[in-house]
Amino acid sequence: MSNANTSLNFQNALKQYPCENLDYCDAIGGPCQYKDNILNCPVREHILNQTIKMCDSGIFMRYGTNLTYEQLFQIYTRMGVKYGIMIDVFRDSQATIESAKAAIAAYKPYKNEIDSFNLVGVAQGESIEEYLDCYAQLKQLGFTHVAVGGLLRRYENTVRYAALRSREFMFQVLGELRQQYPDDWLFALGCFHPSRLSGLKKLDVWADYKGWIFQYKKKNLTLNTQLKNFLSNYLDLLEAKEVKTQVAKMQELIDNRNQAVVRQKNLSQELYNGRRNLRVKMSNLYQELQKEIPEIAPKFRNFTTYGILNKDQEKMVIKALHNLGKKHSEEAEQLLENIDKNRQLNEQIKSEENYLNQINTLLAEQITRLAANGVQLSAATQRVCAEITEVIKSTEQSHRLQQVRSNMAQEILAELS
Repeated sequence: MSNANTSLNFQNALKQYPCENLDYCDAIGGPCQYKDNILNCPVREHILNQTIKMCDSGIFMRYGTNLTYEQLFQIYTRMGVKYGIMIDVFRDSQATIESAKAAIAAYKPYKNEIDSFNLVGVAQGESIEEYLDCYAQLKQLGFTHVAVGGLLRRYENTVRYAALRSREFMFQVLGELRQQYPDDWLFALGCFHPSRLSGLKKLDVWADYKGWIFQYKKKNLTLNTQLKNFLSNYLDLLEAKEVKTQVAKMQELIDNRNQAVVRQKNLSQELYNGRRNLRVKMSNLYQELQKEIPEIAPKFRNFTTYGILNKDQEKMVIKALHNLGKKHSEEAEQLLENIDKNRQLNEQIKSEENYLNQINTLLAEQITRLAANGVQLSAATQRVCAEITEVIKSTEQSHRLQQVRSNMAQEILAELS
């Protein structure tokens, strides 16, 4: 599952998958043997038979989407996906149906194209009855593939919809749909977890969600724990004269790092509060636009879920306030101040992150020198130093992937064994 808010390079790479690099094939561990006619490659065929490429608009990501259906469908085609999802409106069945009508109209030129994507409708609702009604309307519009959205709720202090509203509610909705449409293709957006696998299989419902895999710590959070342990249990034990200067330097670096961690934590808490406040203000603005200027209100529906707005989105808010006659009101001033403050806090947090990474590099150098000085270190100290160095030298991406591999091994392999 991907989304349309990706770079052109990524979109082209997904189109070529799994053969984005013909000079070296990871599957066979060498150069591609079918460069002249890649379609004849049995390895490629096997991988594609085991893979389904699907894409959505990215509407529920941090900055949402401003794509038209024409632009969105061009991206789906460029990415070579099998399924392309319409733009839905979270828990708003009527607005979702209106979007579905536009999607069906825009899909006509693609419908009979060879290798075109399958357009996927999305049923939304607040109740089981709303879901069933929305699903029925989508079928009447001509959708042959319908996914079920809106089954998630938001985690606090995050832009993600990452937890089920209710496991019972999810299976009630899916169960009712399956009972009424026993032969339909059904897909539960964002709802997969190994613990739900048996229930989904029983209903013959597909689902996605990688959040249960991607529950990982950022590199600096891992280091916080490791360095605290190192400082408390190992650093003070290094008493050899030849390393006293190094130990003092490491102590200073760790102290500076701890101060930066506290600053970053305080900034993150302030941003957390700022995001909550902004979502409330944007929700109030959206409701007022629905009442006073309903024709532009849909553009702001997803702003109610954002905690940080970019410059273009801020300009849209300013224009909306102007249209409401509130551009110079105290309410507008507080809203715009909230938007600006959140962006500033986000940048400050990034700055602290960069500072922490600089200290990490210096600590890695000190630990390397410590091991190179010929000082007799206990096996436990050597192990801790090696673990810290490994994390420091890893990239953020490789550190995440290592945790992802571990989660996959624990969750997926354990379930299949």
